[in-house]
Amino acid sequence: MTNRAAYRRLPARRQVRAGCEKVCRRPGEAPSACPTQPLRSLKPHVSGRGTCRRIVATLLGMVLGVTGAWGPDSRACRTAGAAENASAGARPEALEAIERTRGGRHWADAPTPPPRSPQQELASFEIEPGVRIELVAAEPLVFDPVAIAFDERGRIFVAEYADYPTGPADPNAPPLSRIVLLEDADGDGRVDRRVVFADHLRFAHNVGCFRGGLLVGAQTEILYLKDTDGDGRADVREVVFSGFVPAHPQMQIGNPRWGMDNWVYFNYGPGSVRRHGSVGRLFGGLARGPQAPAGDAGSSEADLLRDSPARSIPRTDFRFHPLTFAFGPAAGLGQYGNTIDNWGRRFFSSNRNPIMYAMIPWDVAHRNPFAVIRRLHADVGPSGGDTRVFPLTEMRSNYLSHAGTHTSACGVTAYRGDWLPEKFHDSVFVCEPVGNLVTRSVIRPRGSGWWAERARPNKDFLASRDPWFRPASLATGPDGALYVADMYRLWVEHPKFLPPEVAAKLDWRAGEDRGRIWRIVPAEASRRARPFAPPRTDADCVRLLQDANGWRRHLGQRLLVERQAVEAAPAVGRLLEHTSAYTRLHALWTLDGLRRLTPRHVLRAFADENAFVRAAAARLSERFAGNDAILATLADHAADADAHVRFQVALALSVFRGYDAETALVRIGARDGHDEWFRRAIVVASAGRAARLVAGILAEWRRDERAGANTGPDARGEPATAAERGDPPSVRLARGKLIRELAAVAAARGDSGELAELAALLRNDGAGLSWWKAELVSGLADGLSRSNGRFGRLSLRRLLAAPPEDLSALADAVRPVLDAARDVALDETRAVEDRVAAIELMALGASDRLSATCAVLLQPRQPSAVQTAAIDALSRGAPDAAADIIVGHWPHLGPEARSAALAALLSRTQWAKRLLAAMRAGRVPASAIDVDQRVRLMKHPDRELRAAAIELFGGLVSPDRKAVAERYRPALTMAGSPERGAAVFARLCLKCHRIDGRGAVVGPDLSDTRNRPRDALLFDILDPNRKVEPQFTEYVVATEDGRTFNGLIVADDGRFVVLRQAEGRERVIPRSEIAELRASGKSLMPEGIEKDVTVQQMADLLAFLHANPRPPLPTRPSPPVSRDAQ
Repeated sequence: MTNRAAYRRLPARRQVRAGCEKVCRRPGEAPSACPTQPLRSLKPHVSGRGTCRRIVATLLGMVLGVTGAWGPDSRACRTAGAAENASAGARPEALEAIERTRGGRHWADAPTPPPRSPQQELASFEIEPGVRIELVAAEPLVFDPVAIAFDERGRIFVAEYADYPTGPADPNAPPLSRIVLLEDADGDGRVDRRVVFADHLRFAHNVGCFRGGLLVGAQTEILYLKDTDGDGRADVREVVFSGFVPAHPQMQIGNPRWGMDNWVYFNYGPGSVRRHGSVGRLFGGLARGPQAPAGDAGSSEADLLRDSPARSIPRTDFRFHPLTFAFGPAAGLGQYGNTIDNWGRRFFSSNRNPIMYAMIPWDVAHRNPFAVIRRLHADVGPSGGDTRVFPLTEMRSNYLSHAGTHTSACGVTAYRGDWLPEKFHDSVFVCEPVGNLVTRSVIRPRGSGWWAERARPNKDFLASRDPWFRPASLATGPDGALYVADMYRLWVEHPKFLPPEVAAKLDWRAGEDRGRIWRIVPAEASRRARPFAPPRTDADCVRLLQDANGWRRHLGQRLLVERQAVEAAPAVGRLLEHTSAYTRLHALWTLDGLRRLTPRHVLRAFADENAFVRAAAARLSERFAGNDAILATLADHAADADAHVRFQVALALSVFRGYDAETALVRIGARDGHDEWFRRAIVVASAGRAARLVAGILAEWRRDERAGANTGPDARGEPATAAERGDPPSVRLARGKLIRELAAVAAARGDSGELAELAALLRNDGAGLSWWKAELVSGLADGLSRSNGRFGRLSLRRLLAAPPEDLSALADAVRPVLDAARDVALDETRAVEDRVAAIELMALGASDRLSATCAVLLQPRQPSAVQTAAIDALSRGAPDAAADIIVGHWPHLGPEARSAALAALLSRTQWAKRLLAAMRAGRVPASAIDVDQRVRLMKHPDRELRAAAIELFGGLVSPDRKAVAERYRPALTMAGSPERGAAVFARLCLKCHRIDGRGAVVGPDLSDTRNRPRDALLFDILDPNRKVEPQFTEYVVATEDGRTFNGLIVADDGRFVVLRQAEGRERVIPRSEIAELRASGKSLMPEGIEKDVTVQQMADLLAFLHANPRPPLPTRPSPPVSRDAQ
């Protein structure tokens, strides 16, 4: 570079060009790789690599005559950041007063150690006893490795994620990611040759083997790559699926895994996806058998030669069938991590959820068009702030500083080998690159699902003292070893999650010229790996199904199915008698993949001693829904000793009809209906028979109660379940949900015969209001409101006022229940849960009686739960009178009821106007409106309401947070009281945030904020919209009847939207009732908290968040602060 004076004599754009050409390059590239653009368009430079950011800032300093041009507070740095902000439309100087406290600033300026050699890094590891770690490959043979796959010849393919995090600096330059083939030519266990298999792949962070080639997710598409001439380079490069919409470079389509069920699964598949005609050219002439895969309507070969129509995939994972290329959603939503274990279970991960599992397949969950199934997957083990990791380095995490917990969980991998000591078999490993470590868990059964227990409670499986160690994923090799892809980067965050001026300081490409592959093997040198012989014939593949190494068994199944080696089916069938349960399980699914599965095979599997094999038999029994012997055996296993087998039986019964199927469902419902996943499975299977299931399950429960099931072994001779051993209210609650949901399915279906069965149940049980009657009628009301039957949508009130002729018996049966509800609701001697159920029913009856009754129920003597239920009932059942009644009883409402009252009053524009009028008149204190409610009112689309709010609350919250930051800066050094801070937290934060096991799960869990600096916490509180994770984006739903709801979308299956709102409340809104749905682009937590918190209270709140241990939260929140106290 020339001297400063000479540089300043150059035109500005030439200065930028010269500087960028000097430093903005990759190893081996010409300087022209960086775009040369005029000074007025600096964004490609400013948002590029850290070196490019530095040179831009330095050059601007020269142009402006500033000394010390580069530094955290330099004018040049601020100008470069301002240029980027201006080009992006962001506020260039927001919160300038607390720039030093922005996320990442507590570590962005800290010195970083230099990278280590592979030998030095090896010395930094601590690994669990029983195994050791050794080097397989390092630079210059591998760079940026993030994923590993072994093909049928045992060759290792690696995805090099060189695009991460922002792609090439020049938007016109080719992508940087690639797939490489690594070879060990001399057989010493170390890679000594590198071949670039496929280059210039766009954000390709994954790889999987498929039909003689590779599948790679590349940001918006799935590619098929194949080498046909044997030179180690892909000469076939075809798009097979496209239209995927990535969230960001860490969350996009990827991680192909061949499932035990012979479908190929990927993480994160939302988009408008189409299958390309290339699949017909590549994989035409597919074998056809007598059976179609589950959930597959099949595709003709002519169809495969054409692009398919686009299919909308919601925010779920993705799957396709390898023979027919049928495709669609897969239950669950993984970020970066997808694995199949030895038993065929698919686990996946996201940054705060290290291990998740799909409980109900997507296609199965949607078999019942009358049911609303809100969630199909579950966490397997702790998630969020409940996770624990034990790093040997300082965790430099930006997002809420999740130090000591999983913040970047990825690459979940089930070990499938046999070389490591037995205690590692069936382990599941999770990478934590921010913490420079890998965890190990063991999966245990838990009810209908699974639970992950850490193998060592207070130590991780593998941890390093080298902060450059970045494990991204793992893989089991043909030799039975466990391989680790170590990206070896200085930073693994994305710039979009950091403040611009902090992101500008980091060299995002540091480490791009490095990377390592590690292998974990037994510590005992005497334990040798068994050599792997690549299969050459179908017989070799059948032998692989019997191997002790799960990777090899999986390969044998995949190759047999890919080749459609039907001649091998008899040999595979004989493996159902093999001594290994793993082999028997693979044999069963291989037969299915070959389209040679018979009822005899399934019946044999039902008799297996292993529960996983029996569960697979239950799942595969769906292929033979018309077979009486299959149904009889399936029904018998409704009493299987294993809960997971019974669960699969319940799901499989969704395709079987008849008395035996219903009897089996009743048996499962009576025994397991308290379990939320069993409940969902029964609901899925209930279409067309929900009423009979209600009757049968109630009869079973009554029989068990008479036999004393709640106090000891039940009439089946088995121990009482956990729910049955609990107190009566908890048992009633769990059972009531099943009754309600089954009744809702019957009502949504709208069949007069089925509704008549429910009417008979109500009528024949005598007078009075029992708990199950309340649940049944509530379910009827829910289902009728979304009915697609011949009666159309029908509210319960309309049913009672003018019932269709076929439903008059139902109306007659419901009326006495509703009549009894009023007496129970007013009876203060009845249990609170009985009164709440009765109040819910009252909302379904006449509005005049409801209004009069609720006026009594809002009196100060009433329990808060009763008041809250009355407010909800008024909102739903008496909209004309609700606002005046609630406002008139405001002084009598307890804290919980006030929250419910405000939520109700603010849900309709006219009600909100009445509330604000009461505040102006002094009948309701203005301080009752919290921050988020206040902001929404002052930005309300109704001009009259907006003006009233501005007048009442003192004007709009200023978008410039600088003055607020200055005012609250003293809170950083002011002495605070954790006890007083607990009261502030309970008042303002508890309804949306969980901390130490208390609070609602709406926003992020704040349990781990002890590790986050006070200044960073203050910034997060005062400027919550600086960064918003996709899952925490607020949506606004306006309904056709004029109501407005805000919340997080937690489910959307095309028929219903489920919004999660403050206090964890969930609201199901039929799509047909939505007038408008839009994303606000902001967090559900708005700016403006300073309206309700003094500087001292902010200091108290920060002290509470940092306290260890924290004081307990108060049971009753403190009153809101008045504006005068500010």
